[in-house]
Amino acid sequence: MSDFKFFRADLNQWITVSPEEWQWEAYYEDDKILKQFGDDGIFHQFNEIDQTRLAVFKMVSPRHPQTYTLLFSDPAMKLIHFYRNTVLNAGTAGEQRSRLYCFGYEKKIGPQTRKVIMTITPANDLIVTEEPDLI
Repeated sequence: MSDFKFFRADLNQWITVSPEEWQWEAYYEDDKILKQFGDDGIFHQFNEIDQTRLAVFKMVSPRHPQTYTLLFSDPAMKLIHFYRNTVLNAGTAGEQRSRLYCFGYEKKIGPQTRKVIMTITPANDLIVTEEPDLI
């Protein structure tokens, strides 16, 4: 399927979305799966993930064989997902755009909050860091 759709309530209309290079999948404890780009053609937003039932979060690609998996073994874990977009040589014939796919979790440990972020690069490498500002 080439395009997906989701209903935007604030605009009261359906919006068309193209698939991403890397897509998330949320696996629940009851064996149900919520896919960002559903098999039924519906685009699911990150806020639809029920983190209280989350067992596994995966980043998958329709074009690449690797899968990146994050296990949710502690109810204190809070899922994080975001993109980092860069533009080099903006406005020129040599303009290059790239997107980093970032995911991970944060967890309170005593008075502190610890974050672990994994980032999929344009070369499909995985960077893991506790310092998201380094990405």
